[in-house]
Amino acid sequence: MKRRDLLIRILGVSAAWPTVTLLAQPSVIERAAVVIGVDKVGTLPKLGAAASGATEVGQWLRAEGFEVKTLVDDKNPVAIGQVKTLIRELVERGTLQQLVVYFAGHGFVSGTNSEFWMLSDAPDDPDAAISLTECRGLSRGFDIPNVVFISDACRSRVDSLGAARVRGSVIFPGGGVSRNVSTEVDVFLATRIGAAAFEVSVAQSVKSANGIYTRALLDAYRRPCTSMVKPGQGGPVIPTRKLKEFLAMEVPRRARAARSDLEQHPDAEVCSDENAFIAHAATTGISCDTDPTPTPTLSDVARSAINLRSGAPVTASRGELESLASSSGFQRAQEVVVSARGFPPPADALAGFAVVGQGLKEAVARPGVGIKLADAAGNGTVIDVDLGSRRAASVALRFSDGSGTVLAAIRDYIGTVVVDEGRVVNVTYAPSPRSGMRGVYESEAKRLDSLHASVAAAARFDVLRFEGPKAQRNRNAEELAGRIRMLKGIDPTLGLYAAYAYAEADLIDQVRSVQAIMRGDLGIEFFDVAMLSGVLSGKSSASREGVVPFVPMLSQGWALLRIRDVQLDEQLIAVRELLRRSLWTTMQPAGLDLAIRTLRSGRVM
Repeated sequence: MKRRDLLIRILGVSAAWPTVTLLAQPSVIERAAVVIGVDKVGTLPKLGAAASGATEVGQWLRAEGFEVKTLVDDKNPVAIGQVKTLIRELVERGTLQQLVVYFAGHGFVSGTNSEFWMLSDAPDDPDAAISLTECRGLSRGFDIPNVVFISDACRSRVDSLGAARVRGSVIFPGGGVSRNVSTEVDVFLATRIGAAAFEVSVAQSVKSANGIYTRALLDAYRRPCTSMVKPGQGGPVIPTRKLKEFLAMEVPRRARAARSDLEQHPDAEVCSDENAFIAHAATTGISCDTDPTPTPTLSDVARSAINLRSGAPVTASRGELESLASSSGFQRAQEVVVSARGFPPPADALAGFAVVGQGLKEAVARPGVGIKLADAAGNGTVIDVDLGSRRAASVALRFSDGSGTVLAAIRDYIGTVVVDEGRVVNVTYAPSPRSGMRGVYESEAKRLDSLHASVAAAARFDVLRFEGPKAQRNRNAEELAGRIRMLKGIDPTLGLYAAYAYAEADLIDQVRSVQAIMRGDLGIEFFDVAMLSGVLSGKSSASREGVVPFVPMLSQGWALLRIRDVQLDEQLIAVRELLRRSLWTTMQPAGLDLAIRTLRSGRVM
């Protein structure tokens, strides 16, 4: 039973806390919150604490001086139109300094790595959900200095909820692009990607429950440890960064207190500055047995693996990081990438692919591009792509189970495609044996393999991030650029990963730098990088000369098409609902059929 998929009766945990009157933010700073709680979603199991938790959060924020709009389903269903109306009215004022959007209910992560919050009519109504991924991007366009998303919901796989057809809605109106004010977006999520968030029954009552995450969130302000509290405007406050640290420690502790084998690890991304806060502390702090201290996160694992030094120091020991890398699957994700090293490329090809981990049925390119397939030693297939006079072309690969992907075949490069459990988990490009860069590649291969495995694993777990104030994010981005720039000409996928990380951190200049470098090195642009840089916005597929392939290569790119005004060929619109959940685009058989039909038509590059 996902999103708090377990109701546990426990005694003495999260009994009702006394009501505390909080100091209000001065009225000259206009702040608002939209608070949503949905217990009942279609035929999914009814939750016990989403609506009540949202109501309590709304009361808390109202006491803090927020203008609060609360939507809960205790009496009536919550509809997407209601949410849109409230958000539009607030953001179009042009006066907000801070906006908080809180949700409690059923949530899931789709095949495109998009994140959705389900409202009352989901999943039967595919629009009756909030697309968090898209809303994060759109929220930057309304000159609100700080937008905070808080989610007490599962981040379950879509298959477990029967929600494959849900495409969700964006609740922010279009057209908000003035950007006179830099908007810093903070995101607080109850659990890691792919995992559940839990409810616990309150002592003495099986009919009353609390969400572990929401209760910890409220208690951070009601019962803070002294080390969390800082002097602030209007009284003591809990800085947003301290809230992140507290939740990282407290949520797992409360989950284990509920049941010894229960695991819930929250996730957060904080981009606001050091002084930013949501609310005041009820006291100047209490003495805690163990003060909140940073606990190891997957972001720490990723930064250590990639050897990034900028940002907050990683305080965890090497042993703690290795243990987390192993238990989370991060280490296995690295090993899958490294294991493909040494697979023989097509010996005489100037362009092509080697597919590892699953058999290949066919490879298809547009008319005029030649394809030759050959079995290789071990579990793999090699593909020789004859581009003729072209610099690059789109190639569709159909695997033995009928699924497949679409990738860019690039002159002088061989792509290695790693398929694991029916999904494309990694793609690397290396200079072909006939390329003059092959020798450079061989001399750098060991270092390149290690870096690529770490970057790919970080992207797969959604922890390739740049946090902190804008200046800090730029420093972090420049450090990553320095790590990959000398290798970008050898393995273009490192630039692809970096472009996504830059875009999520709102570092558009860094994205355009990647675009320019790749265009200069390769003579072409990856679809994903061109989309992230804005050059595809509003353009038809016929006007995308030099952009390959004709769809996003990373699955998360599909979730950005709508908000970046990027149109695909009409036949491809349905493909988004026919994707398997994977880091790299992996289409179900019916989706690949549509892609191949489009490719054979000659309408795309």
